[in-house]
Amino acid sequence: MAAILIVDDEELMRKMIAKSLLRLGYQISEAGNGLEALDLLKKRPFDLIIMDLVMPEKGGIETLIDLNRLYPSIKRIAISGKVETSLDSIQELARQFNIDAVFAKPFEIFDLLEKIETLVPLHNGNS
Repeated sequence: MAAILIVDDEELMRKMIAKSLLRLGYQISEAGNGLEALDLLKKRPFDLIIMDLVMPEKGGIETLIDLNRLYPSIKRIAISGKVETSLDSIQELARQFNIDAVFAKPFEIFDLLEKIETLVPLHNGNS
């Protein structure tokens, strides 16, 4: 079963994503910023991290730099309500930080769930 870490300083956003993924059967952990996320990553492995890019204390970009160094194999989805740049800039950011997908808030939860299923399938055929 895939383990997913949701990192967002907006508790409502974290809970909405977590509730949807729990219903599908994923194992979910939550963090309110990058510091909390890195602490959780030290304690257990995750298959996917959903990371808000703009957060207090330790933001998404800073945390993605650490992920590249410490946990390069984790799949990554970036989310942000502050995405006001061009598509080319977002794609470059994704390449630079090994981000598998980027979603601008507000997004359709079904689109996010569909992307998650392609990155970390709930049923991989081995069960």
